[in-house]
Amino acid sequence: MGVTLQQICKVNGYLTDAGTGWTLEPTPGDTDTAAVLTAVIEKQQRATDPAKISTHRLTTVSVIARVPSDTEQYQAGLDDLVSDVEAALESRETAHNYPDGIQVPVYVGMEPLMPEKAGAGWVGVLITYQTNIPKK
Repeated sequence: MGVTLQQICKVNGYLTDAGTGWTLEPTPGDTDTAAVLTAVIEKQQRATDPAKISTHRLTTVSVIARVPSDTEQYQAGLDDLVSDVEAALESRETAHNYPDGIQVPVYVGMEPLMPEKAGAGWVGVLITYQTNIPKK
């Protein structure tokens, strides 16, 4: 997912530069307006596809993204951010970034992330995906 998400930049045709903030170790910071983008495994459970029950785990992954935004542009920034993450993960090229046996992540839902104080200078989102990952 990281390889795919890092491509989210305006020079690549996206609406935001969220990919410039890719990290595996995000740090909290309500006053930091820098772009942040990460993917975190939330949980694993038994696969629901009968053909994969003994070979895979259904894995829930949260993509957390934040980009700089003015308060007046909050909703537009949120829409752009969600659109970029969805477009990146649903593109045909994305399927080639995953090793054999790993299903392309499927969209589950979205929650806006709100700064603790108004005017913090950023907009954020948590988008949940699920995928089947082979057992080791």
